[in-house]
Amino acid sequence: MYDCDICGRAAEIAYVVEIEGAMMTLCERCAKGKTPVRVLGEERMQKSTARKEPAARDEPEVVSDYGHRIRSARDAIGMSTKVLAEKINEKESTLIRVENQRMLPDETLRKKLERELGIKLMEQVPRGRTSAAGGSNTPTTLWDAAIRKEKKKQ
Repeated sequence: MYDCDICGRAAEIAYVVEIEGAMMTLCERCAKGKTPVRVLGEERMQKSTARKEPAARDEPEVVSDYGHRIRSARDAIGMSTKVLAEKINEKESTLIRVENQRMLPDETLRKKLERELGIKLMEQVPRGRTSAAGGSNTPTTLWDAAIRKEKKKQ
């Protein structure tokens, strides 16, 4: 608890304000309209009201070989990309980019493909891991993706 230097009221959160060269500890009402230099007691309030994170759970994620799964399922039923695109109301160029893994399908497109082709494109991945990282514990960075792209070109 902090006591206001102007009105004497006790406050859980106090504002340190400079008034005519003097640093004063003020309650919220007295500090209104003034720029606080520092806020006291805010950490305590945040700690008591902070929510606890839920226990680590497996998170569903798009499989790393989604393009291959889509292409092989489409080929298995003998459907061209043009016909599939018309059936699910998407552009053929979008499907080609997804099949070549140049584009990750958004949730709507993923669901359409799963329903039409009868495949699963999601899998449970332990929190903090990514399937595209090849099972390593570190997430894929932009630099890793650039290196991988360069290797594909060669």
